[in-house]
Amino acid sequence: MQSFGKGTSNKLHGAGLTATMGLSGAQALLPFFTGKPMAIQLDFRTLSLTLMLFSLVFGLGMFAYSREHTKFSGIRTMGAGYFLIGGGCVLLGLRHVIYDFLSIVIANIAIIMGVVLIYRGLFRFLGITLRHERWLSTTLVVLLAALLYFYTFHIPDINIRIQAFSMVCAAICVIGASGLLKHRDIRNRMVAKMLIAMFLLMSSLFIFRFFWSFYAIPPQDFMRAGLLSALTIIAGELLVILSSFCTIWMASDELQDELSEIARIDPLTGLYNRRAFDECCDIEFSRAQRSGAPFAIIMCDLDHFKNVNDEYGHHVGDEVLRRFANTLTEHIRKHDVVARFGGEEFVLLLPGKDTEQGLEVAEKLRAKTADTQITIGDDVCLTLSASFGVAHYDSRDREWSAVLHRADNALYAAKKQGRNRVVDLATKNPGEECLSRTPSVIRI
Repeated sequence: MQSFGKGTSNKLHGAGLTATMGLSGAQALLPFFTGKPMAIQLDFRTLSLTLMLFSLVFGLGMFAYSREHTKFSGIRTMGAGYFLIGGGCVLLGLRHVIYDFLSIVIANIAIIMGVVLIYRGLFRFLGITLRHERWLSTTLVVLLAALLYFYTFHIPDINIRIQAFSMVCAAICVIGASGLLKHRDIRNRMVAKMLIAMFLLMSSLFIFRFFWSFYAIPPQDFMRAGLLSALTIIAGELLVILSSFCTIWMASDELQDELSEIARIDPLTGLYNRRAFDECCDIEFSRAQRSGAPFAIIMCDLDHFKNVNDEYGHHVGDEVLRRFANTLTEHIRKHDVVARFGGEEFVLLLPGKDTEQGLEVAEKLRAKTADTQITIGDDVCLTLSASFGVAHYDSRDREWSAVLHRADNALYAAKKQGRNRVVDLATKNPGEECLSRTPSVIRI
């Protein structure tokens, strides 16, 4: 991570590309009008300043985001990593102004630790656990600190310091990429690929820099180490920008999923609402049309529920609805769907069930409801009953709402016949009487 000295230039052989310092704004733009080889102004101290500003701004942003969204783990850790990189860049930019121990050893260790905290923050955010990561990264950081100290104060050698930093940084980036590669549960695969590509690109750059340093003329000053070192600063900027962008992208996706789920859930009972139930029925109806697989819909309604609200209050009525919802969910299959349709009315979708099987499920739910005593506090003890209407898919149905309409009519018939019963309206012969299973009536 070095730059060119003032008034000097380095040429990349075969590319015709010149990196120069000390050009005015007009001189830098001159090649666009003259057709001469373009001059790129890459000052190491300026690049360090921009990386420092990027790191501090994005670090503050990540801390602010984590404060507002405490459910996300790892974002604060990434912010701390950005601050370390920014602090390291400040110390690097003060080379020859402050002590070498600060501007060489501490500066480079801070930058490396910043990269470690960035991928650790990503791992925590994604729930990734990488075996042996902690001791491996700690060993690399301690080894780098020892090499930097030795080749700064005992045997001063800029080239070896560059090689040591390059290989440790490359290894750290490989650790970050390997953790992401082993984690297959990232919902947004595009984000995962971007993060993996970022770490691998940085690792490749530092590996190339390591081998290039064996052939390049050793720099007399770390701040004038050449174009390749300056490009590592740009890679650091890419790391800060892309890692924060991808993290916020993933967090936004998760928040969007939560909002979508909230829009599908009834807040009182925790069941699906009518919107979610409609979506499930659309899917099941399409499957039934393709394969002819049956499905049944059950509509149910608590009997005399208005009396509960009138006599005991709505807080007791709400608890009754929650208990009834629990009874429904505890006695159906995992892939069955139960939703609150409105008020004290609930609806169930039973994939793969025909009328007879739907009647059996409804009767079981009716019996469980009638056998359940609901005790609320010391004063309220209720025994409930519910009425059920059952209908199943028929190949003549043009839309699933026809099945729902028959189940609703069956529920109305159950209410009309005295409540606390299960009714199925026949579909093949409209003149047939409804099938009914009638137990003894249990009222509130």
